[in-house]
Amino acid sequence: MNTTRLITATGLGLAISTTSLVTMASEVTIRWALHPGEEADAVIEHFAPEYQRLTGVRVEGEILPPDQLRDRMSIEAIGGTGRWDMGYHSPGWFGTFRDHVVDLTPFIEEHGFDLDAYPELIRRSHMESSARPGDIIALPTTPAAPMLIAREDFFEHPDEQAAFEAQYGRALEVPATWQELYEVAEFFTREAGDTVAGEVLEHDLYGWTDALGAGSGVARSFIVMLYSTGLEGWNENYQPDLDHPILVEAAELFVDLANDTAPPAARNWDFLEGLSYFRDGRLAMATMWPQGLGTVEDPNGVSAGKVLYQPLPAFEGNLKGYEQGVPFLGGGGVFIFDTPNAEEAFKFLKWMLQDNEIEWGKQTQQFSREAHFSSEELRGLEAHYERFLPAYEQVLQQVFVRQGIPEYGTVMWQGTVDFATDVLSGDMTPEQAQSRWVRNMERTFQRAGYLER
Repeated sequence: MNTTRLITATGLGLAISTTSLVTMASEVTIRWALHPGEEADAVIEHFAPEYQRLTGVRVEGEILPPDQLRDRMSIEAIGGTGRWDMGYHSPGWFGTFRDHVVDLTPFIEEHGFDLDAYPELIRRSHMESSARPGDIIALPTTPAAPMLIAREDFFEHPDEQAAFEAQYGRALEVPATWQELYEVAEFFTREAGDTVAGEVLEHDLYGWTDALGAGSGVARSFIVMLYSTGLEGWNENYQPDLDHPILVEAAELFVDLANDTAPPAARNWDFLEGLSYFRDGRLAMATMWPQGLGTVEDPNGVSAGKVLYQPLPAFEGNLKGYEQGVPFLGGGGVFIFDTPNAEEAFKFLKWMLQDNEIEWGKQTQQFSREAHFSSEELRGLEAHYERFLPAYEQVLQQVFVRQGIPEYGTVMWQGTVDFATDVLSGDMTPEQAQSRWVRNMERTFQRAGYLER
């Protein structure tokens, strides 16, 4: 490939293939429905304007609220409006969009896109789907799985260690199980005026949090505990396994964590909003998705350089003998809708994600391709990568891949939304919500032909 290094006005180098980007469609506008995050900011502020400068093709990114993104995209896709040429791809959602996106295989072959640059796990979760066997249905941009973060200076302070051991009879350590997480989070939950690690608190301190907003926020938070119990949703015969008592146990622990150790404001958070609390010293621990790494390590905050990273805790007594938490492999990618701009959209994505993969890693601080983990240039880009990346690579050793069936979004994601929202709000007991979930799953499987009516 004949490649030239070009320097932008920001002083950053971008590679351009002179053979693949020449286009007669100088009036083409590609529209992309984006999920909020550093990657979306990088597209709008950096890659889109540079691509237009190089090719004449305009890329417009529209950032949508996370809790509206799926529904708004599905309305436009099913209605055939052509509003967007590309859309955010969350693996568990694909069943909704399977009839409205193009198979990328012909574009991959024609334009020399290197599929082998992606780890096998990423390909399986973010590029393939049983809803479209044999097709490449999307390209990964920000595959991600959550992890636990903690304030190192809190845990290592001798006063805190002595107080915890006196109260709980064991050493103060970053928790290895969800049950330990509750105890440690309870210990660190304090009011303004109290002290932590020898410092007087100006604000209330909370032991732990995740986004707990009704809907996708609380579902994203609870589902990682659910998988850590060893439950999978259903077995090879499509019989639900969610009627097990461990689901109720997990739900009760989750409610206690949320009520006793998390900030009340977390009930309004959908995704990354609460990490500002950690940045500002108002949290001892939190569940963090990699998209929030820049917030946690913000040099203007009080927590930068003091963050411990580790996989999510195991669930004590889990059904599979897991030794660490089992989050779903989430984050996202991008699929291309069946519009006249489909090939132009793919050419833009190849240029951004493959021809300029190192620049993508720098701009977004996200990890999807082999080079994003192995590149010495990227690994040395930030001082905190020395702590973060080994822990994140350990997280990825045990994750749950969604998309097992096209109905996953209905039976498992929306099922978790309904279950966790109603249990946390107190509208239903865990047992009531459990029974409803199992019934709804069985009915969906019967309609799909997996189970006899």
